[in-house]
Amino acid sequence: MDEQDLVLAFDLGTGSCKAALWAADGTCTDHAVAAYETTHPAPGRDEQRPADWWRAVVSTSRTLLGADPSRARRVRSVALSGQSLGVVQLDHRLQLLSTSTPVWSDARGEAFARQVFTDLPEQDWYLRTGNGFPAGLYPSFKAGCLRREDPERWSRTRHLLGAKDYVNLLLTGEVATDHSHASGSGAYDLVGGRYDDELLAAAGLDRALLPEPREAFEPVGTLTREAASALGLPAGTPVATGAVDNACMALGSLGTTAGRTYASLGSSSWITTTSPRPVLDVAARPYVFRHAVPGLFISALSTFSSGTALAWLRETVAPDLEVEQFLDLGAGAPAGASGTLFLPMLAGGTPLEGGSSARGALVGLTLATGRADVARAAMEGIAFALRRSLDLVRSLSGTGGDLLLAGGGARHRGWNRVYADVLAVPLLRTSVDQQAATLGAATIAFAGLGAWSFRDAERPHTVVERIEPDPAAVATYEEVEARFARAVAALAPAGAEVAGRAGAGEAHLARRV
Repeated sequence: MDEQDLVLAFDLGTGSCKAALWAADGTCTDHAVAAYETTHPAPGRDEQRPADWWRAVVSTSRTLLGADPSRARRVRSVALSGQSLGVVQLDHRLQLLSTSTPVWSDARGEAFARQVFTDLPEQDWYLRTGNGFPAGLYPSFKAGCLRREDPERWSRTRHLLGAKDYVNLLLTGEVATDHSHASGSGAYDLVGGRYDDELLAAAGLDRALLPEPREAFEPVGTLTREAASALGLPAGTPVATGAVDNACMALGSLGTTAGRTYASLGSSSWITTTSPRPVLDVAARPYVFRHAVPGLFISALSTFSSGTALAWLRETVAPDLEVEQFLDLGAGAPAGASGTLFLPMLAGGTPLEGGSSARGALVGLTLATGRADVARAAMEGIAFALRRSLDLVRSLSGTGGDLLLAGGGARHRGWNRVYADVLAVPLLRTSVDQQAATLGAATIAFAGLGAWSFRDAERPHTVVERIEPDPAAVATYEEVEARFARAVAALAPAGAEVAGRAGAGEAHLARRV
């Protein structure tokens, strides 16, 4: 393969489709973004239109390929990274049964999950699947709700697909999925590497509704004439099965081998580690997916509101400032924010924070508290929430070392300094920056062509910045973090049992069979 040969990688995210052309020499030639809407037809219901996904894929492809007519001739493969936990219903003709479909954050399956767990122990389900989000978010439980609400439509349902697998169907005419996506179904045995018949039966799901999983680098098929014309590529271009966004992000964030950990900083944020076995804890509930790399798993803990919590606070106390200015204001305030604490659980919390009923708070306000203190407290509070996740993930997995930063939240130098001092670990930023997920998808495509190994995903990374923790600030933050932990526990919902820091839960490193 020539070093200037290309693959076209898409990251079908929760709010937009990112597309990028990656060359075989490891350079990102160009990238484009197209947004789509999430609708909220009722409380707890979040939906998107699959037609919008397809329009975004076509739009970004046309943008990239139209910029240079020679690019289309150099594209050797296509691969997708895709959002998880969605449910697309198709009939026997592979046609959509609804114009909109539940996405990952849609919680309509909660009531059905509670019923299933009257017979199936919920803890056993978690330890078998690694599905650490609230159970109602997972497709097997959403499907149960769909079956009850519209039996006639359900009677015509022959396939349940996720977002990237639906787009792959439009690209190739073939139905397929990979192990990483299947592992987020709510009915996948992580250790066994297959759908679990007992879990399918408990959810009332016919196994035939779900595509049999394959490895991410294996081909789905090739571009049909219609799809090729829409994208601007030659018909017959290979399409890889691809992987769920969590797996692609990990692969593109140096998570190519066991022991690697990264922090994704954005609207929500999470700490993810790559390991040879699932990292499970019944108190803290790390959520686990199969990796795109065969034989590996990715395990993570999240902070649901980070960028969104900061945005809310800025709009409330400093609407005259842009986000960058608000962060600059906070970066100039003293460590500890003059005693002000911010608890960022504005969208509920993880078990580390009291669960989904947890709420955010500003604590320690006085008449002397200024906007700079509030901004600093927000930056620190989000970092403290991630510190709890990092400590627990590393304790359970036995990992250590530098922490790679990825995502839009890693762009502000002042906030990165706060992260380094609160997390008390050296932080790395690299040249890949916002394209980690498309790099992961591109690596899958190159691996399918036999041109790259998975370790070649490390080649595009050049260290842009290394941030060492400041010992004096680390010492200050140890005391502030203790206050933060007490505030989280004191403000937890009545009856909630807040999981503590490392070692508080019953940990399990699942044995592979």
